[in-house]
Amino acid sequence: MSPMTSTPFFSIITASLNYGNSVVKTLDSIFAQSFSEFEHIVIDGGSIDGTRNILKKYQNLYPLRWISEPDRGIADALNKGIGLATGRYLLVLQADDALLDCTVLNRVHKLIRDERYDICSFPVIRERPELAPFNYRAIRLPGWYHFRHTIPHQGAFVHRRVFDKIGAFRTEFSIVMDYDFFYRAFQAGMKVKIEKMPIAIMGGCGVSSNPSYLKKRIMEEFRVQRMNERSRIWRLAQWIFQKLYFPYKTKLHKLYSS
Repeated sequence: MSPMTSTPFFSIITASLNYGNSVVKTLDSIFAQSFSEFEHIVIDGGSIDGTRNILKKYQNLYPLRWISEPDRGIADALNKGIGLATGRYLLVLQADDALLDCTVLNRVHKLIRDERYDICSFPVIRERPELAPFNYRAIRLPGWYHFRHTIPHQGAFVHRRVFDKIGAFRTEFSIVMDYDFFYRAFQAGMKVKIEKMPIAIMGGCGVSSNPSYLKKRIMEEFRVQRMNERSRIWRLAQWIFQKLYFPYKTKLHKLYSS
């Protein structure tokens, strides 16, 4: 690991399991950053595809720390990374994602260096082989988080005080642990700033992008709502939404996949 001269402003956390084919683009995009006050923590789940050899090649090139051991899923791996992180703002960038260019951290730092905001959300460019790339932005509609995930985690810089207040990721969720986390953050009144400039590329190979997990993802989203929502009015609105959304979304998926 390259020595650090000061406490990092950013901690970038990556969970990986047998993503050797794509983790290189993640590592390269972070290594290329012109901003130096960051650390990168990779939690590898015990890959057997050569990922560990790749990490060894990079560990002396920039402030990279990594461990490779079995875990209980993505949320558990991310929580390990949070426990090791020392930065002021944390960003989850998975092994299929990448920062957009070498100036990202420098530009973001200029916007949030006063640490006023608990969460600062930037758009990400979503790439899937079967679709043209498009910008995935945070949804600004007030209260929309009650129905759908509204913040792309690849573009969300979360101050460490948020984790201190609401806790880390819940390991009972295998896909939508980020929706659950941001739902709890909104419920706790965290101060959120939404920016317009894209800062990351979201790959199309992650579990949340896999159409095979569509039904499981939707059911986990509904579970997040049941676990976190306290208002009877919002609960009723969610019940109506769920009755309409699930058949619509699954029918749409069948239409495009046929």
